[in-house]
Amino acid sequence: MHRFFLPVEYMTREIVNFPAALAHQMRHVLRLKEGAEVEILDDQGNALRVRLEVLSDSNALGKIVERSQPQTEPTVKVALCISLTQREKFELLLQKNVEVGTARILPFVSRYSLVREKNIESKRRQRWQDILREAAEQSGRIIIPTLGEVSTLPKLITRCVAEYDLCLVAWEDEHSTSLQESLQGYKKNGDRPQSVAIFIGPEGGFAQQEMELFGQAEVKAVSLGKRILRMETAAILAPALILYELGQMEV
Repeated sequence: MHRFFLPVEYMTREIVNFPAALAHQMRHVLRLKEGAEVEILDDQGNALRVRLEVLSDSNALGKIVERSQPQTEPTVKVALCISLTQREKFELLLQKNVEVGTARILPFVSRYSLVREKNIESKRRQRWQDILREAAEQSGRIIIPTLGEVSTLPKLITRCVAEYDLCLVAWEDEHSTSLQESLQGYKKNGDRPQSVAIFIGPEGGFAQQEMELFGQAEVKAVSLGKRILRMETAAILAPALILYELGQMEV
């Protein structure tokens, strides 16, 4: 069944009034016909099974036949804090982190970032939002992960320390503490962390002064293993390992 995210303003108690662009996609790209059923998600945790009653080139109406609240989202909120990088690589990271289960992607600029633009043009940001939405539709998410504004590294460190139970930074020169050990060692009222922020540096890594900033903020440096990973590999693997270790990959 095809899945689409739609804002709640397109829905009433019984009817979904699809926007013209989506009506065109359903009719001409997906070749759907009247009577077909689709799943509509409101990005608030609700899923609607909808039967298409009217479908034309620019208009589509559907009747809501079932409402549900699927429990497919991880209960642990993971934020990927990632250095801006080249377009293709950054877009891949957005897509794969949606599939993994990451809740937030927070881009930053640091000393060795390949891309240093702090003000992202609206057209590019809209493309990023579309990638997040499409990946969420494809992968069975019921919430579209949020994408933060581009921040400086010091500002993002301060923000994450205030908002997340546990903040970690993956560092190739860390040889004593693994990601697994750091997660297992977390203790707060006897519970595991309910929110984790993981910092992944740019292709050139973090500067020594930046690692000192992490240390001053009590952001723990962790190793992702004995092998050196490319930035894009670490940025996909680390959130997946965190969710796995905290029991969020169970069927």
